Amino acid sequence: MPLESLLQITANGVMMGAMLITVALGLSLVFGVLRIVNLAHGEIYMLGGMAMWALSEQFHFPYALSMILSMVAVGLIGIVLERVLFKPFRNDMLGAVLVSVGLILVLQAAALLIFGIEDKGIPTPDVLRGIVRPLGIQFAKQRLFAIALGVVFVVLLQLFLSLSRIGQAIQAVAQNPDAASLQGINISFVSSLTMGIGSALAAGAGCLAGSLFQINAHMGAVPLLEALATIILGGMGSIPGTIVGGLIIGLLKSFSSTLFGGNVAIMIIFLGIVIFLIVRPSGLFGYAE
Repeated sequence: MPLESLLQITANGVMMGAMLITVALGLSLVFGVLRIVNLAHGEIYMLGGMAMWALSEQFHFPYALSMILSMVAVGLIGIVLERVLFKPFRNDMLGAVLVSVGLILVLQAAALLIFGIEDKGIPTPDVLRGIVRPLGIQFAKQRLFAIALGVVFVVLLQLFLSLSRIGQAIQAVAQNPDAASLQGINISFVSSLTMGIGSALAAGAGCLAGSLFQINAHMGAVPLLEALATIILGGMGSIPGTIVGGLIIGLLKSFSSTLFGGNVAIMIIFLGIVIFLIVRPSGLFGYAE
């Protein structure tokens, strides 16, 4: 394989990984604090894309403002969902899974009623149109923007968790909720805020997807599966593991898609994860409980 082609496939894999990390970060964060797997996370991702489409196409808001407002709106929806639906099922994995399956159906039906069945696309602003060729690698500007924004999300989340008091409270609850409660941390507030942040991150990824691909009410299924694979590979609840896992899956998907096609690539990814988990069940950065 020529070096230029190898670099191009690697660059595409990094772009896929960056978008996947943005989706998976929210899922990992929610699991770390609430100890639930929200299977409706893909529909939250879909809502972000649909909301941005509505704001940019129907209300003609600027691209950046549409993305910010979509993330804020979906983040608030996430807080409401945690308060109303998931709060009774904290630390109850099976109950939360059943609730999230029902939520998938509700959100998909609502999206079909509100936005219709047609595929939609978010128009790309002029500044993000065109191709650049750094080091001989061909990049669409919009894909470079997706990579850059993914990096920004990761950095901001890490700074928030490390430097802010609320972020440190989130980490404390994730490590030991009982001890955190004894220290005066409001578990309910932290749980709701975590769901809001996770939903906003998923919405941001949905906004990016709407600019790169067609969006519809069922667009969240594959990203959810890939995000689950990412956090399982990296270690459930581990932010560094999610980042590394997302890059690994993005690169694996890019190379296997190029060599064998998209359907075979998905099979290779999940088969590889099954084999890896047989050897290391806790994932790369996870630990047994």
